[in-house]
Amino acid sequence: MTIGSGFAELVGDYPFEVRFSRGSSAQARDAADIASSAYVYLSRLFSGFKPDIALIVSDEECWESRQPYGLPYFDNDADQIRPGILVMPAGGGHFWSSIGDDLLNAPPASCARLRAQYPGSDGRLNLQPFFDLVTIHELGHAFEVLGDLKLPTFWLSEMFANLAMHTFIARERRDKLDTLEVIAIEGTQNQSLDFRMRADGCSTLAEFEIHYSGGYSPMSPLNYVWYQYRIQRLVAAAFDVEGEDVLVRFWNYFRSGKYQSFGDANASSIVPILCREVSEVLGRGVQAWC
Repeated sequence: MTIGSGFAELVGDYPFEVRFSRGSSAQARDAADIASSAYVYLSRLFSGFKPDIALIVSDEECWESRQPYGLPYFDNDADQIRPGILVMPAGGGHFWSSIGDDLLNAPPASCARLRAQYPGSDGRLNLQPFFDLVTIHELGHAFEVLGDLKLPTFWLSEMFANLAMHTFIARERRDKLDTLEVIAIEGTQNQSLDFRMRADGCSTLAEFEIHYSGGYSPMSPLNYVWYQYRIQRLVAAAFDVEGEDVLVRFWNYFRSGKYQSFGDANASSIVPILCREVSEVLGRGVQAWC
């Protein structure tokens, strides 16, 4: 059975359809409220473009995905309940718990900052407040895919979605900015995690492209999150210098059809384009990552 089939529909003044599994109405309303605000904001930035989407909030029992429960996704395939679904789990599950536990394998000062920002029970982290914001990341993918952005790499796709999320929070929900940023700040500084990923996992943008989570021979979910920490810090740096114009230029250039790839796109070939058309901060960051 496809995810969302038989789910109740959430009634409200939303610019998209909202469905939820039994017992998930509160989570669905929270996700729909912030996604609705972000939808209006991003549509305004992107010349009024309004993607036709549905937000689906599912508990673990009804979860249907190649991804582990807890990892949200956007799907535009025709074999789903409808094209353009943004799927969010009703709770974090084991996936987010394991990420929190891994982050606490860190020096005491880092653990203290994490526990202060995401207090949970028994000294563990409650990442639900951060997880709620990831709805906006997936909404960014909806704008990307349905807006027909011509993004030649998976890591550019993730960069766009993270930039959309960060820009909305920084401009419209600054009270949530620490919730968004602390996990990525501490994640990028976690030397234990960094050593393991560089020794036994993937760490370059070329490897991300080969082992993207939706493709052949995917990297581990934790490795994927390691990349997301770094991409998130890069887009935050670009926003701090250049503001929301970075996101607008990103959208305008890659939607214009001006990008032409001669052979396989890679970081080295994309850096000059980013520097010239989108953001020097992003371009230099990608160049340093190469």
